[in-house]
Amino acid sequence: MRKTLFLLLSAVLACAFVTPPQAASAKDDPKPEADPYRLLRVAGRQWTLKRTPKPGNEGGDTFTTYHHFEVLNVWEDRAEYSQSTLDEGMKAVPGDVFVIKVDFKDDQLLFRDPIGFKKGKVEKVKTKAGTFECTVWSSLGREDGDAYIWRSNDFPGLIVKQDDRFGTREICEFDFVDGDPGYKAPAAKKNKKKKGGADSDKIDPKKLFSSKGTTWALKTTTERGERGTKTIDVTQYEITKVSDEECELEITKLTQLFEKIKGEEPETRIIKFDDTFSDNLEPKERSREERKELRITAVGLTECTVYTFKDEEGREGRAWYDNEWPGLVVRRTIEGENFKQLTEIVKFEE
Repeated sequence: MRKTLFLLLSAVLACAFVTPPQAASAKDDPKPEADPYRLLRVAGRQWTLKRTPKPGNEGGDTFTTYHHFEVLNVWEDRAEYSQSTLDEGMKAVPGDVFVIKVDFKDDQLLFRDPIGFKKGKVEKVKTKAGTFECTVWSSLGREDGDAYIWRSNDFPGLIVKQDDRFGTREICEFDFVDGDPGYKAPAAKKNKKKKGGADSDKIDPKKLFSSKGTTWALKTTTERGERGTKTIDVTQYEITKVSDEECELEITKLTQLFEKIKGEEPETRIIKFDDTFSDNLEPKERSREERKELRITAVGLTECTVYTFKDEEGREGRAWYDNEWPGLVVRRTIEGENFKQLTEIVKFEE
């Protein structure tokens, strides 16, 4: 019980606190316009802090742990993110996952100045995850020892480093996206979808289905029962034929290594470009449009329309459709009693 409480306290502090670093001497790069809620604006953004305990800290842990964060959902005025503790092998600690809802308001705990700490100088901190401009907060002479917190100036609410008498923390993974300070564009890859952003009114609704050779794959992870028995399925979709009246969609089951399953024959589906075509652009279940969202996916940064629905069993679901490629599902979730299903796009080729 004591260990669980300590891990929970550590995870909370990581969202709110290593010896002081040397300030970087490089010239500042031009920055995008400041956004006080930039950290939580993009769904799918993830970051991880590595915590190393100090020897001899009484009553504390003696093993390395990680605290992992992910932005789950984003609305215009709020967001949800998760925080979880990972063990030394970076595997999730069962039951140690929390979902936090944050309104985009300055008085939210995540954005407040740390209580009991004094604001110090601005420093550039180089980490394994990247370089961050931070403000140093210190609490010298505390009864439980000196403590330091390095908080990002460009991503309010983000702890980059922390040091207290029990241990040290440092960010080791962080998802930058185009437009972020510190973003570096990756080398172009053929199987990566370009960033969305085109005016949806100017996009051909048949763009995906009229592009012969376009291929994408979805990975579905399903957990059932009280023990959460897990199954994983990978399905590939390819537009193989196109005419003015219709297209042919080939659906193939794959292994987790993206190999064809022996003895498994592909399914062929004909999609008509008639009055029924719009059925392919939204969930097949009765649904409603909930919001627009910018999301990081395995195939790039995507602007999505998010729909909510209930499946045949009455379970709550959400589906994310790419705005640039109408009809392309990039994410889908269903949750119910002893049931959880997540579908994510893992491949896209034009």
